[in-house]
Amino acid sequence: MLNGVDLDIEAGQSLCIVGASGCGKSTLAKLLLGLLEPSNGRIEINGIDILHHGLSEYRSLIGTVMQDDALFAGSIAENISFFDEAGRLEDIIAAAQLAHIHEEISAMPMGYESFVGDMGSSLSGGQKQRVLLARALYKKPRILVLDEATSHLDVDCERRINHEIERLDITRIIIAHRPDTIASADRIVVLRNGCVVSNRLTEKGGAPQPLVLRTTEISG
Repeated sequence: MLNGVDLDIEAGQSLCIVGASGCGKSTLAKLLLGLLEPSNGRIEINGIDILHHGLSEYRSLIGTVMQDDALFAGSIAENISFFDEAGRLEDIIAAAQLAHIHEEISAMPMGYESFVGDMGSSLSGGQKQRVLLARALYKKPRILVLDEATSHLDVDCERRINHEIERLDITRIIIAHRPDTIASADRIVVLRNGCVVSNRLTEKGGAPQPLVLRTTEISG
């Protein structure tokens, strides 16, 4: 449960949400994604309540990788493009390159046509996470929500991916436990028992930018 959470998230900012298990991190992420509706308060993007945008339009702006996301039965290309019949291979490759999985896919016998099972069992945990990240980046989102999305990656690989994403100027909302992931953020928000107990800029945080996302006393 969340209780009166106020957050201002600037355009292009990376915000990391941390806290003990059960403190409300994943609930907050689902509220921001429009998967849950707050019992109180509102969520705004560019000053407009997301309910006025229409959830379909709002979600089209967001790419996500959640803890329980799965790959589907099909080729790697189909999974990255989310079975987009109009998907172009060059766009699929570009997303894979951002997620630093292109070379490993290319080395597979069937490349991007390699088949993966319902749960991506033919891929390692790190490969699966990077394919899921490529899928999120394929849609060219304005906001990227990552819930423990790089937990299977080594620090160097995660750092290189962060560098690529930073160049895109995407607003990132990250839920993480790993110190290196947390340290890469511009702002760190600490949740405890559903409340924000700390909200601070890191040394990486730069000059203020226009607000893109705001929560006003949301509970849920």
